[in-house]
Formats: sequence, structure tokens, C-alpha cells
Amino acid sequence: MITFLRKTFIKDYQNIHDPKVREKHGILSSVFGIVTNFILVALKLTAAIVMAIPTGLFSVAIIADAVNNLTDMASSVVNLVGFKAASRPADADHPFGHGRIEYIAGLIVSMLVVLVAFELFQSSIEKAIAGTTQSYDILAMVILGVSILLKLFQGYFNYAMGKTIDSPSLKATAVDSLGDSLATTAVLVSAVLTYTMGWGFLDAYLGMAVSVFVFVAGIRMIIDTSKPLVGEAAKKNYVQEIVSYALSHPGIKGVHDLLVHSYGPNKSFISFHAEIDSKTPMMEAHDMIDNLEEDIRKKFGCEVSIHMDPILIGDEATDQAKAKCMAILKALDEKITIHDFRLVSGPTHMNLIFDILVPFESDVTLEKAIEALKKGFENNVPKANFVVRLDRPFDE
Repeated sequence: MITFLRKTFIKDYQNIHDPKVREKHGILSSVFGIVTNFILVALKLTAAIVMAIPTGLFSVAIIADAVNNLTDMASSVVNLVGFKAASRPADADHPFGHGRIEYIAGLIVSMLVVLVAFELFQSSIEKAIAGTTQSYDILAMVILGVSILLKLFQGYFNYAMGKTIDSPSLKATAVDSLGDSLATTAVLVSAVLTYTMGWGFLDAYLGMAVSVFVFVAGIRMIIDTSKPLVGEAAKKNYVQEIVSYALSHPGIKGVHDLLVHSYGPNKSFISFHAEIDSKTPMMEAHDMIDNLEEDIRKKFGCEVSIHMDPILIGDEATDQAKAKCMAILKALDEKITIHDFRLVSGPTHMNLIFDILVPFESDVTLEKAIEALKKGFENNVPKANFVVRLDRPFDE
């Protein structure tokens, strides 16, 4: 069904890395949400009105559920605006594009979920304190059952589309739909028990339980949609793919200091240092790096800037000093690595210049590392001096 809708309304629907195709996926999901939530609101208001005809009393639970769906419809409108805004090209004020607007849209949806959960919880408490009971008829129960099925399909649709295009806002909407279906299920259970057993008091207590579930889900959604805005680490598999691809190119001896800046799900800026043999002629080295940058742009659909690091290969003194430094640092923490290693020798001393990459969770400080290195080289001739810089991994 979902594939059929994608084929019908989206040309070249499989090319999800194309910003225009991705935008159309978002628009289709948003329009689907607007239409289905409008149907749900209409069904539930109809049920509430029909139930009120003989008694003059409107079902608070069904009205609240309808208002919840009305909020979902507004959320779909927010998503629609978010996708349209995120697809705008870069301009002078926003040279990296507008892709992060989608994250903001997802955050707004998440906040609406929390707000609705709070209102539902408050309403349920008031009903429990007042001892309000609720009666239901067959039509209301049928409408509630249909609403649950439609909400579940809506959640599945949004989750599938969100996973396809890696959209935080659509994934947040999918969680919201699941919470709504559970809320409506609680109302239906209460309706059945009230109709068969006369337990009209259950409505308020089930409402409280469901509202807590939706509230917790909303908080989790806020955390998930906030991470890209705050600046989360790049996905490990994405980083590993880039590193492996770079190392597969002739002449590239090592890769380090890789940074990934995300300005939207399909808008990344990447930079890293590529190590090459210092004996490589300058023009040849420059051409090698240019080719690598262009290849990465085409394969990964990102902007990339590569810094060239010449390293001395096959020098026995340098290799021995590097191996000794590595052994000393590995004794402090097995996960430590080093890069940009240079050895500058003189008649009375030698300078060992390099960077150490220390995991965030490690207790190894720069001072502790240098102290261990000095101790390990204290009897060395010539005397060893250390010029060391501490790096942290940006892709954990």
C-alpha cells in the first residue's frame, strides 16, 4: 500500500537522496496525516453528537480524543511547512541551506504531544474526583474501533516513510500516532465495560494511565529531535564507510580528525586529514587529494574538504620512536591512538611532535600522557622533548 502510494504520487520515488524526491515524501506523509486526522475528528464528533441526542450529555473522553486528533492534524500542517521550508536552497543568510528546519518541526510536534498528554491527564483527574460516569452506545464503539485501525495504519505509514527518508519529524509523528491509538483503545475498553458491566467510572482512570504513557513518549521524542540541533556525533557506519572509501584510494596511507557537520538529513559537510607519503611530488599529491574529494562528493552526496598530511615512511628512527610512544600510551588506555607523528632530531635532543586521540570516557589527560612519555624516554639519548596535542573523537 505504501509503496503503491509512493509510486503513484512521487516520480523517481526510489531516489531518496535527491532533495526534491525527499521533499515529496515529506509532503505526501503530511497530506496523508491531514486527511486521515480530519476523518478521525469528523467520526468522533459525529459519535459524540449522536450519543448526546437522548441525554444531552457529551462524552468528554470522545471529545478529548477528537481534540487530540485535531492537534495531530495541526502537527501534520507543521510538518508540511517544515518540509517545504527545509527544501529551500541556500542563500546569503543561510549558506548551509535550511535543512535543520525539519528538526525544528519535529521538536514542535513533540512538544504538542507532551501538551496533549498533560491536558488529558488533568481532565482525567478532574473526572475521577468528580465521580463522573460515562455511558456509550454501539455506534460509538464501532467508530472507536475504526479510529484505532486508522490510527495504527497512520502510525505505520509515518514510520515507514520516516525510516525511508530518515526524517525525525515523521518518526516523531509515528510515535504520536501509536500513543493516540492506545489512548483510543483505552476509551474503547472503557466503553465496552461500561456498556456491558455499567462501569462508567473506568473512563477517568484509563485516561490517566494512557496520558502518562503518551507524556513519556513525548519527552523521548523531544530528546531525539533535539539531538541533531544540539550537535550529535555522526553515525559510526557512515564514518566507517567514508574512512574505508578514502583508504581504498591509491596513495592514502591514513585518515584522522574526521568531522561531520549535519545541516539536515541530506546535507552534510565533511572534513578530515589524509596522510600521504612525504616523498610524493607536490602537484601529484594535490591532484590525488582533489580526486578523492570529488569521488567522495559523488558517492556520499556531501561537501568535503581534505587536509593533506605528509608523513615520513620507511624512516627507522621515526618508526621506532612512534612504536615506543604508542606502547606507552596503550598501557594507559588501549583505545588511545596517535597521528601526525614527526621526529625532529638534533645533536643534543629530539622533538617528538604528534597528536593523541583520547576517548571521551577515558581518564587520561594530556598531562598524564606527557608524564608517562617522559618517564618512558627518560634514559633516551639524545634527550626526548614532547610536543603533544590531545584530540577527542567526533564520531563516537
